Amino acid sequence: MRSLLPYYLAVNGVFFAVILVLFFAMGYDYTLIIGGVYGNIFCVLNFWLLGITAQNAVRKSPKKAQTYMNSMYCIRYLGLFLVMTAAAVLPFIDLLTALIPLLFPKLVITIRAFREKQ
Repeated sequence: MRSLLPYYLAVNGVFFAVILVLFFAMGYDYTLIIGGVYGNIFCVLNFWLLGITAQNAVRKSPKKAQTYMNSMYCIRYLGLFLVMTAAAVLPFIDLLTALIPLLFPKLVITIRAFREKQ
């Protein structure tokens, strides 16, 4: 997971640069920045919990590990659903900028695989 950190920071830097441009272009709409930070916090938390879950699953028998991973997957995504529902309801959080960071882990893993293949 630590090997993904430079890629994650680069994608995150580009995202926040775009957010800042939009912030100034849209007349200082602070909900964009709050949404971006909100989404990033829960994206990192979700990815961190995935890593902890994988580490714990390795110590279990294959059948118990599969059950454990599936149950933790459901719990993580239920939590993300609740967090993003709150983002949709709260007026001071932009839902789109809160949702975009959830795509970062997939993007980072794809970029890293592409770079290592070359």
